[in-house]
Amino acid sequence: MKYSKFIVPFLFICLLSCKNSNREITELNHDDFKTIHSDFKLTSIAIKNGVLLDDYKCEEKVNDVENSIPLSWENVPEGTKSLAIVMYHYPKKDDKTEINSYLLLWDIDPEIKGIPYKMASNGNWFMGANKDGTAISYTSPCSRGKGKHEYTIALYALSETPSSLPKKHSLNVDYNVFKNALATVKIIDRTTLTFIDSN
Repeated sequence: MKYSKFIVPFLFICLLSCKNSNREITELNHDDFKTIHSDFKLTSIAIKNGVLLDDYKCEEKVNDVENSIPLSWENVPEGTKSLAIVMYHYPKKDDKTEINSYLLLWDIDPEIKGIPYKMASNGNWFMGANKDGTAISYTSPCSRGKGKHEYTIALYALSETPSSLPKKHSLNVDYNVFKNALATVKIIDRTTLTFIDSN
């Protein structure tokens, strides 16, 4: 079969890009990002000495929605126009190709200093899918396996809200969509809060 000089380049381009989709595993990983501003900090009253308190584990689901973890932060870097938050966990400790996300928030005003308990879905910002992709919600840690399970909450100070993220809550925004969107804007800084949920 013969292809025209227009079709062949199209097929080549498609082989490189058409296979990509929002559902592909992102290769973006910011775990090695070093916080630039040492006073840019993220904290939570739900975490003590690096361990998640029992009162905030395995929150009851009501219509597939769970109470969100309380968060506070301080000293947002100058020039920040938008904040974003992701909470994630590697279910296989040494395998970073599999990632579960528990909280996805974006378009947070940099003047805001925190999110009270249960209020992640009720602010002037937007929320993505829960861990299972079944609801727009936070997912509370509820590790069933023995041993210690490490979770990370990352707060991003951004130059702007990524235009690829919707201006509404969206079930279509999962971890991969969220992280790929962050790659389209300047990350001014990133600070994290890491904790353990153990059985």
